[in-house]
Amino acid sequence: MSVRSAGRQAVRASFRRWTRAQNAPEVMAAAALGPWLALCALVPCMLAMAAWAPGARSFFGLHFGKALLCAAPMLLSGVIFSLVHRKRRRIEPWGWAWLAVGVAAMHFFVAALMAMSALPGAAVIASLFLFTTAFHGRLHRVTPHQPFLALGTALALGLALPLRGSDDHLALFGVIGPVALTAELYLGTFAVQHDLARADAERLRAAVHAQLLEQQERDVGRLSQALAEILGYHHDIDNALMAAGSAADMLAVLGAPRLPPGRSEFEELLRRLNDSLTQIRDMVTDARTKGRRHAGTEPEPVDLSPVLDSVQASVGLRFPDVDIQVEVEQPPSPLRALMRGGAPTLRRVVENLVLNACEGDGEEGAARVHILARVEPLSGRLEVTITDDGPGFPPGQLGRPAEALYTSKAHATGLGLYTSECLLRASGGMLHRQNASEGGAVLRMVLPREYP
Repeated sequence: MSVRSAGRQAVRASFRRWTRAQNAPEVMAAAALGPWLALCALVPCMLAMAAWAPGARSFFGLHFGKALLCAAPMLLSGVIFSLVHRKRRRIEPWGWAWLAVGVAAMHFFVAALMAMSALPGAAVIASLFLFTTAFHGRLHRVTPHQPFLALGTALALGLALPLRGSDDHLALFGVIGPVALTAELYLGTFAVQHDLARADAERLRAAVHAQLLEQQERDVGRLSQALAEILGYHHDIDNALMAAGSAADMLAVLGAPRLPPGRSEFEELLRRLNDSLTQIRDMVTDARTKGRRHAGTEPEPVDLSPVLDSVQASVGLRFPDVDIQVEVEQPPSPLRALMRGGAPTLRRVVENLVLNACEGDGEEGAARVHILARVEPLSGRLEVTITDDGPGFPPGQLGRPAEALYTSKAHATGLGLYTSECLLRASGGMLHRQNASEGGAVLRMVLPREYP
């Protein structure tokens, strides 16, 4: 492999990591059509005030036409970008590149205002430039390892410098340029560290929840088994109660003629004995009925298609550069899985598995994930297969069950597969793992099915 080819691949990998670090919903909200239309109306008004308002003209010394011409690339790019992505739920890789160019155009506009203004006004605009670059550094997670926007900022400063009104602006550019780049990189790095800390907190919460879930599963299993054993004694209890009732009847028949003086007291004791036996029989029947009704949590029927669509939408926003496809082979009746905990539990299982595919081994993730749901031909159960083109599973981990807190990723706890496997087993399902022959991982879920 040539040096040029290796460098190109390294840049692509760095760009892909940068897009994955983005908070796509926050970026799409900031790049919506409404804010850009408001900016299209606000920028000409502000430039007109700076160029023609009394006092502002001498302070800023701006030429309205030149300043508006410098703003045109930013406004045009932002409006077209928002129109193209208005109905999209995620940003494609080419969209992120377009966004980086648009941010550089905005930095060029502010830097050009700083260059074309008189020195007092240029100092004020320099503070606006510093704020703008710092804000974009935090919003777009600019770091020294993914400095794409910082390079755009440096390019914007270089293009704006020839527009300066005097050589005195060189000192201003020499100070504000490095400070702005440093703020952009620092706040971007801080935002990435904050995201990692929040992810660690979420993983810790998931670890605690998974351990509690496993303990509850064991407790419910023990209680259900104990209750089933107790309820299994009902035949012996019924026989004992029947024998006691027969003995009371025999006492009534045989004992009453032999004890004429105390006959009334004897009959009262027999009546109390029969009443107590009837009360015990009623309580045992009631306990048996309630125990059968509440022993264990019954699986709930869940429509599979809405769950898969929901996972595709949520994971797609988190990993916008991953192509997640859902395919459902619909039989005559809808696919309905039987899952303890209902739709939230099934959604959590599928989401864990798809997230695991998107994250890969921490260094390389999948670019394409395909989810196929169908009825297994032989058993008639539901089968959900998740395939990806990522690095796949380590060969040593395929032959043994998923383990809690085991992971090959640097910033993970390994609870995704483990929790999913526990939840599936609790509902009578199974999870199979393997690597595809052409590369990537294959996860196969088998679930109980509600028959129409």
